Amino acid sequence: MDDKVKNFQTWFHKRGGFFGEGVELHYRPLRGLHLRIAPEFNLKPASCIVSCPHTLSLSSFNASEDPDPFTRQFGDDAAGDPSPLSGLNLLRFFLVEQYQIGSRSFWWPYIQTLPNPYDDYPFDTPTYYDDDDMKWLQGTSLRHSTRIIDQTWRDEHAQGLRRLRHGNLDRYPWEIYKWAATVVQSRSFSPRALASSHRYTYTPERDFSPVLLPGLDLLNHCPAARVTWQWTEEVCNILSDQQLSSGTEILNNYAPKSNEELIMGYGFSLFKNSSDHCNLALGAVAVAHIKAVLRQQPASTPTQQASQGVESSMTKTDQVQDSPCSITGVGWVRLIHNRNDQKENIMGYMFSPGFLEQASIAFSNAREHGQGFSCTDTTLFSGPVTRNKLHTACAIAMMLQKHHVDLKASSVHLPRWPHNQRQFHAARYRRGQLHILHAVTNSVITSLRCLAGLDPSWPRDKRLIRLEHILKAGPKEFLIDFRAVLHVGFGTRNAEKIRRQMLLDSAFTIWLCGLWLWTSPTIDSATSLPDRPALPTRTADWMTFVHRTYGDESEIGQRWAKIPASEEGKSLTESCYYIIKAAAKKHPRSVYSDPKADVGRLLWCLRVIREETFMCPDLEGQAGDETDEIMLFLD
Repeated sequence: MDDKVKNFQTWFHKRGGFFGEGVELHYRPLRGLHLRIAPEFNLKPASCIVSCPHTLSLSSFNASEDPDPFTRQFGDDAAGDPSPLSGLNLLRFFLVEQYQIGSRSFWWPYIQTLPNPYDDYPFDTPTYYDDDDMKWLQGTSLRHSTRIIDQTWRDEHAQGLRRLRHGNLDRYPWEIYKWAATVVQSRSFSPRALASSHRYTYTPERDFSPVLLPGLDLLNHCPAARVTWQWTEEVCNILSDQQLSSGTEILNNYAPKSNEELIMGYGFSLFKNSSDHCNLALGAVAVAHIKAVLRQQPASTPTQQASQGVESSMTKTDQVQDSPCSITGVGWVRLIHNRNDQKENIMGYMFSPGFLEQASIAFSNAREHGQGFSCTDTTLFSGPVTRNKLHTACAIAMMLQKHHVDLKASSVHLPRWPHNQRQFHAARYRRGQLHILHAVTNSVITSLRCLAGLDPSWPRDKRLIRLEHILKAGPKEFLIDFRAVLHVGFGTRNAEKIRRQMLLDSAFTIWLCGLWLWTSPTIDSATSLPDRPALPTRTADWMTFVHRTYGDESEIGQRWAKIPASEEGKSLTESCYYIIKAAAKKHPRSVYSDPKADVGRLLWCLRVIREETFMCPDLEGQAGDETDEIMLFLD
């Protein structure tokens, strides 16, 4: 044991801290300074592992409540920024100050056991990665998060420097501030650890930082570790809930964390981490749309409450966080292992609580608000199938598919093997991301294939309509007329060729226009003309629904002519109009020869199609093919 560890142990014991009987400090290069059971000892359940009095804790309390508080060094922002210095930022500057004054610091024996800020790589967290290390994070959300955190720390460092009263900027260099920020990130505990303290006045409303607890931060993480935390008025204790034998490292459970969280926060990952997940983001436009929709709805769900400022009581083990349903458009997907009736392991997946509800709002049309997922739904195909749920499932499948393709593409130029510990954990994280994306994408697309009737072992959901179906389902006379228009306009009646020419919007618009013309004289009763065969019942019912939802015949021209259309929509509508007129000239007895097949009606049909259809990933090709299609669900 070196002198620094001995000095820490002496300081810790003299000031009321202690390690349980048979607990000793131990050092290994890959594990750092940690606690283990001494030789010839066994630790029984309910035994105290380590105890730290509140007087040894290090937090923003110490910077603000001492007789000569450190906070006096900070004044108004020189750039006029009115925002106060946060408790977290104050703790970082205070820790830098304690490092700089060296042996005059009360916490110096503790600080000496921390990684040295002037080492080449004091930490294995991504903010300390060099260029070669960072290559292993190409294409991952962790690389993006690393850039955000680094920039945030730099901004907060600059904010603190602007507030220094005496302008002693050299005392708080960026390298030491970054070290302090990483120490706090990787070793701190929630300020609730001091909630019962006689020494400090803690309330959740006050902006206090996390707290450093010497001794308690020596326990490394293991999700299987069983410990009990005790927060008393005077001390913070960790007790073991399991029998530990001689020579065993004593471990803590930091709560379920993904490998991305573990690498970002602590610089390591776990093999076969059951809490590993892949982060997802809906994007700023989707989030703005969700908030706009929810502002018009009563606050009946956690997501709606979050959008309207209703407070949440949801918390995380190591920090206070927003409700899982707060409107961020950010979530995750995780693989889970279930057992069926035959006790076989079945791989499934789950999304973070609230993410699917937000996604279903983002992908809803004007009539569907509140008809998608609930905040508690974590799987895509639970409950009744609706258009909105299918749209959400398809959009998420395409998001996952693109992420997987991009991540694989960014792996091409990586070295064959990682060359250091940082790269090893980054490579493990990367493999985990690829595995999750591949497995979940395949699972979602398999479910969609079953619904679409592409899996012979599952019956098709006949409410789900692809281009192949509208080319085959319906009265023979109608299908002849519809196919004739497609042949005149597209030069083919083959669904695959139409799909590859990206003419699906036009094909569905022409189809809906034909249905309307086929049934329009008696659409209120959902019957057809006496000399025209009836449409299939499901199609006829859907046409009645469309009529009631999107306006009656007398309103169509007036109502939709007043709504501005995009240039692309106008161009597509006019193209469909000329195709129909050319086909009607060639086939004058066609249903499409009706003079009511005008530009206004086609524009209405296009808008209905774009409201009711949704993009779906290619269910028959490979990921990345430019053959995604649109589908219609006959709600």
